[in-house]
Amino acid sequence: MKKEKALDEIDKDILRILQEDARTSYRKIQEELGISIGTIHNRISKLRNTGIIEGFTLRINNEKLGYKLTFLIRINCDGKHTEEILNDIKNIPEVCSIFHTTGEQSAALICRFKESEDVHNFIRELNKKEYITRTNSNMILKEYKNSSFVEI
Repeated sequence: MKKEKALDEIDKDILRILQEDARTSYRKIQEELGISIGTIHNRISKLRNTGIIEGFTLRINNEKLGYKLTFLIRINCDGKHTEEILNDIKNIPEVCSIFHTTGEQSAALICRFKESEDVHNFIRELNKKEYITRTNSNMILKEYKNSSFVEI
């Protein structure tokens, strides 16, 4: 088993700032933390090289793009074909997250749609897939937190 890298407080502070806004300049980080730009550069490089920072992403407001409906869709499928099914589903643009799960369902999806007809068509197409035996969907009424990363 691979040993986790221990982060010191400076690394954690840098990560906290970048989690808030990944575009934060080294100069602004320097002003907040009182450390040199060279140190910040070296720390971020080390965090990237060790794989702790995998990249810098963009947060998009889905509602402003017209995706006002969010659904949690759970899938039951033939266990021998779960990976095949989930790999196929991951190419559908409305599918935001896919989780292979334990318990009654084989997988859970988080999907976003513009219209209720889009949801209906998506679920109908899922249920047509050869190895999917059942779907169970819930509309998400309100998001209180939406992040796939642990806040440092």
